[in-house]
Parts: sequence; C-alpha cells; structure tokens
Amino acid sequence: MRTLSQLPTTFGAWPEHPLYRDIAPWREVAACADWPQQADFDRLAMHARACGQALPARQRFVCDADPALYYEMHIGSTGEVPTRSRNWHDWFNALCWLSWPHSKVAMNARQVAAIAGGEVQRGPVRDAGTLLDESGVIVPYCDASLAAMLEQMQWQALFVANRAAWGTRIGAHVIGHALLEQGLAMHVGWCGKALLLPVEPAFFHLSATQQLAQLDLLLATRLADPAFAASPRQLLPLPLLGIPGWWDANREPAFYDNTAYFRPTRRAKSATEMVSSPSIIG
Repeated sequence: MRTLSQLPTTFGAWPEHPLYRDIAPWREVAACADWPQQADFDRLAMHARACGQALPARQRFVCDADPALYYEMHIGSTGEVPTRSRNWHDWFNALCWLSWPHSKVAMNARQVAAIAGGEVQRGPVRDAGTLLDESGVIVPYCDASLAAMLEQMQWQALFVANRAAWGTRIGAHVIGHALLEQGLAMHVGWCGKALLLPVEPAFFHLSATQQLAQLDLLLATRLADPAFAASPRQLLPLPLLGIPGWWDANREPAFYDNTAYFRPTRRAKSATEMVSSPSIIG
C-alpha cells in the first residue's frame, strides 16, 4: 500500500478502490499536474453545477481563507468553505461537497444550530456531526437482521456468513473526507463510523450514481430531525478492511479472527474518532 510519502502527484490518481466510488465521477475533471489552485476549485464547482449537483449558489472553496468565525459558522454565513492549499484532507472535503451536496449542507446547518444554541465548546451534537463529517460511512440496508449484526458487532456473521449480502442487501458509502485521506495508506486497525439508513430492496438494483443521489437526499432529510444521529453513540464502529471487496486478505475467513481489530465490544475508540475540531481543519 502507499505510504504518506508515496502519495500520487496527479490529483485524479486516488486508488481504484470502493472507498473512492462516490467521488469517482470527479476523477477526470479533478486531475491536476500539481496541487490544485483556486482556479481548479472554481472549475470543479462549476463543473458539478453543470452536472446538476445541488451546490448552493454561493458555495465556493476558498484557498487558505482565514475566517474570523468558527469554521462551520463561516460556511453557514458566507457559503465559503475554507480550504487549505497543498492539503489532502481539504481536497477530499471539497470532493465530498460535490458528491453529497444536500447532506453536507444539512450537516453544516446542524453544526451552526448547535453553536448558536450554546454548544460552542463541543457537546454530543457537534461531536456526532464531526465524526460523521470526518469518518462517516453511510450504510444502507434492506435487511434488518444485517443492521442488527453491525449494531451488535457480530463480525463473523456480518462479513463471513453473510458475505454475499454486501452490495445486494447492505452496502457502504463513504462521506467522511478524513477516511478518504487515510485510505491512501490503508492499514489493519483502520475503522470508520457507520450510520445505518434503511432503504427498499430496489435500491441495490440502482446504478452507483442513482444510489448516491438517493442516499444524499435521504440523509439530508433525516439530518433535519434533531434527534437523528445526535450523539456519537449513534454512530457505529466499522472495521473498514472487513468489508468484502475492500481488502484482499479478507477473502480468507481467518482474517476476521483478529479480535484486536474485529472487537466484540465498543470499549476501544476507532482510529478516526480522535480527529481535530472542524472549527480548525474542516
């Protein structure tokens, strides 16, 4: 696997891996010979709108902006997303905005409302929002028994006994931009934070583009409910390399015997829970 010192220098060159499926439509237009400049970000946003993506009219990724307000408040007030130059984390954040426009707007609105409501120093709502934004994996399912296996951390049942269900009755779509950055150097122990969303069986017969569009609208609608995903506990640990098709070694059932990775309880925090405040990094 690539290490952080061996990252691709062409920005359409992220790996051909299911982790990057939902930003794949931007691969060609996002390709740059060097780190993207302001004009590249503007071109991307213009292209996304031309493709029908529902980016807010004033949405813009502003290189190296230094807002006086909290990061989330600045986005909510101006539509500008502060974006650090020469930074993989913020680059993938921009691509997530293009792929999940409804959900990203809804996530920002929740953060703004929480801050305005007095949660300036971070509380459960903002913590949950940060985890979803940074490390979130949306898990659509049409079989409640599979959702229960994830909730109960029954990894053998979920990943081995029901291996064929992945892509037909349950799936995984990455919205967390920190995961996309970390995916450039995948390693055993790498986890995301799963958010379960029930869908109809027909969902799994849609194209990848149609699935993403449906999930984006569904997630945004659910996020309008203040009780939905209002605590970090509502986001579930998900060992990403256990997902069938995401890691060659998991073809062997013995891979899942590693209980240091496939833990039976939620005692340990995932590697992606300990992220910096979005007021600083986005």
